[in-house]
Amino acid sequence: MARRKREKVELTGDEEQIVSFKLGKETFGVRVSQVREIGKVQNITKIPKMPDYIEGVMNLRGQITTVIDLKKRFGIDSDATGITTASRIIVAEIGDTQIGIIVDEVEDVIRVPRQSISPPPRTLTVGRETSFLTAICKLQDRMVMLLDLDKVMTVNEIDQIAGDSTTMAKASA
Repeated sequence: MARRKREKVELTGDEEQIVSFKLGKETFGVRVSQVREIGKVQNITKIPKMPDYIEGVMNLRGQITTVIDLKKRFGIDSDATGITTASRIIVAEIGDTQIGIIVDEVEDVIRVPRQSISPPPRTLTVGRETSFLTAICKLQDRMVMLLDLDKVMTVNEIDQIAGDSTTMAKASA
């Protein structure tokens, strides 16, 4: 498999660098600064009695990492079922906990001019738990919903799964 040669990217204060990915038919993105790494989905150990969006845990270079399915977390319906060969895990630090986030497909790393990034309309955010949706990027051929991974899960949820997955991992060792 040929690897793309990485170009040195200089960012000015006028651009954001974003990892774009698919959940169902929609395109989402996160700032590159929130992403630790991106990898293939592999060897997830199921944990009983977890919320349905928590797929389980995986061993990532010696660190037990909780894996969540972002499509299930957001309640996104899709024609595709389950994990495919295009599915990826975006690994991020949320608080002080490393989390793996399953997405249907990682599209690209894109540079988006700041003037193309707008806050979400108030009609989407008033009275709803949508603090994770920080902006909408208007590109020529599509819109990308920009997420803040720190707000995808509440602090209580992160604390709960961090404790539960550590306990389960120790029990299975």
